[in-house]
Amino acid sequence: MAVAWRKFAPLYFYTAVALCLALASARQPLPVWGIALLLGSGFFTWSVIEYGLHRFVFHYHARSAFGRKILYQAHLSHHEDPANSDRIFSSLLLSTPVAAAYWLLAWAATGSWAIASWLFIGMAAGYFCYEWLHFQCHHGRSRFGPIRYLKKYHLLHHYKTPELRFGVTSPLLDVVFGTFRPIVNQMTFERKTK
Repeated sequence: MAVAWRKFAPLYFYTAVALCLALASARQPLPVWGIALLLGSGFFTWSVIEYGLHRFVFHYHARSAFGRKILYQAHLSHHEDPANSDRIFSSLLLSTPVAAAYWLLAWAATGSWAIASWLFIGMAAGYFCYEWLHFQCHHGRSRFGPIRYLKKYHLLHHYKTPELRFGVTSPLLDVVFGTFRPIVNQMTFERKTK
């Protein structure tokens, strides 16, 4: 049971943080449409964070032994054994600095802790969707076409093109930054990954 709790600790932690921020921010005079816009913007910024971390940080070729060890623990161990469910989810140790930096930057950029909080809640929702979808990519069997496509797309990143296809929740930023490649030879790939 302790292992399961630890694996889902970020989900529990960020859900509690989001609820506290929502309760505190609800007292600020923001229209419902404004809150919805902030939540949507925060959700979208998760895609940018996901792509940026995955491409420029997690696949960085560190020169020092310490840097290589950190990157291995953060992400490269997942590439070494993609089917291991213990290496799919981000840890609190890795995600907390990113989350804190996001909230502080949003507060500095907007000048409002309430606006920063709504953005953070949207970003946390995007993060939860990412974690769920990433798990589905490695262990799920969906009949829903878009999820099957994203699974094939992500598994191609693991097994054929680790230097491409960095978007897990969407290939949109891969298209924007030139790291998109269409899925080809689907039948051959499907047989190898089942």
